[in-house]
Amino acid sequence: MQAPFPDKQSYLADPAVAAFSQRLSRWLGGEAIAAHPFRLRDKTLPEDAPREFTVTRLEECFSHYHWNGLDYEENARARHALRTALSSALAAGDADALLAAVDAALRWSTGGKGIKLYSLNAEWAEANRKELPRLLGDALAVLESDTPDVTAFNERLRMNVGFTKVYALASDRLTMYDGRVGAALGLLARQHCWRARIDLPEALGFPWAPGASSLNRNPSDERYHFRQLSNRGAFHAEWMIRASWLIRDAASRCDAAWLAHADAADRVEAALFMLGYEIPTDERRTPAFHYL
Repeated sequence: MQAPFPDKQSYLADPAVAAFSQRLSRWLGGEAIAAHPFRLRDKTLPEDAPREFTVTRLEECFSHYHWNGLDYEENARARHALRTALSSALAAGDADALLAAVDAALRWSTGGKGIKLYSLNAEWAEANRKELPRLLGDALAVLESDTPDVTAFNERLRMNVGFTKVYALASDRLTMYDGRVGAALGLLARQHCWRARIDLPEALGFPWAPGASSLNRNPSDERYHFRQLSNRGAFHAEWMIRASWLIRDAASRCDAAWLAHADAADRVEAALFMLGYEIPTDERRTPAFHYL
C-alpha cells in the first residue's frame, strides 16, 4: 500500500528530499553533473543551433533550450500570453474563452493539431466545455495546495502529459511534469544517490514517460528503478506537485545569475526538459560517468 501523500512542509523536510534539494541547488549554481552527451534530432531546430554537444552543467542545458523552433525567451513570451488568457477566462468563469485558451495551450505544448496528445485532450476539453471552468479551477486548487488531496484526479479531474502543461501555464506555482522533466529528475536523483551511496528513497522516485520517438527516457539502471507515469491521474498529480515544490525550494537557495529572474522555476524546468531529451544508455561504461 502506498504511503499517504505528504504535505509540502513534510515533503521538503524529509531528510532524503532536503539533501537532494541542496544538491540540486548546487547543480543549479554551477556544480558539475555527470557529462551528458546530446544528439538532437528535432526537425524544428533553427539551422544554426548546435545538434551534437556535451554538457556538464544545468545552465548549459538551459542555454540549449528550444521548443517549436523557438528559444527560451521567445517561448517565455508565448507562455505569458497563454497564462494571461487562461487566468482571465478562469477568473471570469467564461467557458468559451477558457476552451479557446486551453486549445491554444495544448497546441503550443504538444507541438500542434496533428499530434495525438493534442487531439485526445482537445476532445476531452470540448466534451466538458460547460464544466471546464469548474474542472480546471478545482484541479488548480488541488495542485497549488500545500496539503493536497489528489484523489479527484483518478475520477473527474484530468491529468496527463498534455494537461500538466495546461495547469502549469495557468499557474506560476506549478512545473510542467512531462516525460522529459520526469526523466531528468530521475537521472539527477540517480546521480545523487550514487554519489551519496544510498538506495533510492521513495520520495525521490520521479516517474518518467516515453516520448513518441525511440529516444530513451528511462533513467533506471540495475540498482535504481523509476516507474512510468502510465496515465495514472492521481499518481501523475502527486509527482507534478512534488516536483513543483522541490524545484522552487532548490531555486530559492541558488544565487546563480541565470536564475536571478522572476521566472526562475520556469528556467529550471527548461533546463530539465533539455536534460531529459535522451537518457544515455551506456553512461556507466563511459569515463564521463566517473565523477565520484
